[in-house]
Amino acid sequence: MIKNRKGSLGYQMMKALQSIFRPGASRHIAKQYQRETDLITSINTMRCMTADVHQFARFVRDRWPETRDLADVQPEMALAYIADLEERGLSGGSIGRACASLRKLDAACRQSGVFAPSMPALLPHQEQGGPGGYHSTAKPVPYTAEQAQAIIEHITPIDPVVGCLLSLMDRTGLRIQEACYLRAQDIDGCDIQLNQHDNANRTKGGRPRVIQVQAARQEYLKQLQHLGESNPTGHIFKDRLTLPDRARQRVRQACQELGIPIRGTHGFRKHFANQEYTRQIKSGASDREALLETSHQLGHNRINVTIQSYIPIQNRVRIKQRKK
Repeated sequence: MIKNRKGSLGYQMMKALQSIFRPGASRHIAKQYQRETDLITSINTMRCMTADVHQFARFVRDRWPETRDLADVQPEMALAYIADLEERGLSGGSIGRACASLRKLDAACRQSGVFAPSMPALLPHQEQGGPGGYHSTAKPVPYTAEQAQAIIEHITPIDPVVGCLLSLMDRTGLRIQEACYLRAQDIDGCDIQLNQHDNANRTKGGRPRVIQVQAARQEYLKQLQHLGESNPTGHIFKDRLTLPDRARQRVRQACQELGIPIRGTHGFRKHFANQEYTRQIKSGASDREALLETSHQLGHNRINVTIQSYIPIQNRVRIKQRKK
């Protein structure tokens, strides 16, 4: 006789998350029209949260071996798990991600009926006696122009596709997923138009935006456009599914061999941001105007994000002039 088993605790948590997983949906659209629905729309987010809840399930199994059903998981277990991560010295970003995953698990369990509506929050917020906010330390240091060029030149003979991808990020400021999923139809003269109708470009949160590329780089964009038109799907890169991880590995290896501080693939986006900021300043913009325009190019609504994560304070021309 086969018993009706729910599976391991980690499996139950994964299935709960799957109940609110809507792959390919736009978080931007969800916020506009489904504000009461707590969805997971990104495949990468689903993977990360699944890994996080499996780690939590193992922790519960070790500390409370009698707990085998997801419905029996209690807030004190989640609080103990976060305290354990703190004691192990994990970074603020890692702990913050674990907190987000547990709270998403709580939302999924309530929507699927695993948790009763009257049950206290699995992981309370700070004002409710839970842990405070955790954030990774912002590192707004880009590659220099010489470093970015050296890395691309080092990688291109070994892996031309990754070299092309990094050049695209360096010249347009696209995130790695956005660059990998860029299509010929997204390029219109000197403009790159992302997510105008759907989330095909994998922008962060599914938000649409337009990047205005310098006129001097229009010929470069035309070459990319022709490359995409030669592919059946219209994408610039055929192997876009595995390309991000391959690019990260290539960049890490190149930096080690060249003796350049490792800033990842995002360092090219930061290099673009600093170039764009400087270009705006030279055209007569104020510090704030330059930061705002750079933020829009990067896809951020707030200049604080750009200040904290992209433009080092020593690179802000107007501030240095005022100090003098």
